[in-house]
Amino acid sequence: MLDYVYMTKEIYNTFNIVYKREYFSDEDTEWFWLGYSMYKNVPIEKIKYYRKQLLNFKKIMDKQYKEDATNFTGATAIEIIYPDEYYQTYEDVFGDSATGDMALFNDFGQLYKRQGFRKDFNPDMTKNYKTKREYITQLN
Repeated sequence: MLDYVYMTKEIYNTFNIVYKREYFSDEDTEWFWLGYSMYKNVPIEKIKYYRKQLLNFKKIMDKQYKEDATNFTGATAIEIIYPDEYYQTYEDVFGDSATGDMALFNDFGQLYKRQGFRKDFNPDMTKNYKTKREYITQLN
């Protein structure tokens, strides 16, 4: 008899679309991505439509983006990011050693209206989060 392993998958009711650009850090000799949220907190019912549009969104952003940074590598990407990663906090990542730290661990532009931002379907969602700088300022 076979044993079946069932994985429980968290059911998401929203998703986010993030345009990313890759940069090179001269100080660390590393590459890193910066994310620019285009659509925030999109109802999951709309995922089929938005999946079909991803390549169009990327082409539009690649054409329209105004780049000032000299360390841009030329690589771009677009992806759907679910709430568990999009709203992941330092407390989520580091547990007890970061209790109460609601600063966002990943910077996808969740708290800003950066280039390419189109629409936030639920603006109240991000009010519980802070940038790392805001969190440190609050502590002082």
